[in-house]
Amino acid sequence: MIEELFSKRTRNSLGKIVSRKQDLRFEQLRIFYEEAGFSLNENFASNLEMLADSDKYNYIAYLLSDINSTSIKVAKYASLSRTDLIENNEYGYACLIRAAKRVLGFQGF
Repeated sequence: MIEELFSKRTRNSLGKIVSRKQDLRFEQLRIFYEEAGFSLNENFASNLEMLADSDKYNYIAYLLSDINSTSIKVAKYASLSRTDLIENNEYGYACLIRAAKRVLGFQGF
């Protein structure tokens, strides 16, 4: 009975959550695709599953949009004890791909 109830639960995935903001821009995403030798056509949001069931942008689209409120904080410490902070940076508020590239370019990695 528990397995049956578990299988019938509503799964809340990022693809099903409608973005609160719908006026999203994707210039950074276009640049990343062009750098990889691809292009985004007018159906890119549908092809990349960036639309919720209501044909509105979902949370995935929000995270990949040029401007969002998601922040990534990175810190570098002198030792594993994490008592002596050497450097910290905050990335984000932009396309998640751009923010991830900036994090990976952080000198601590």
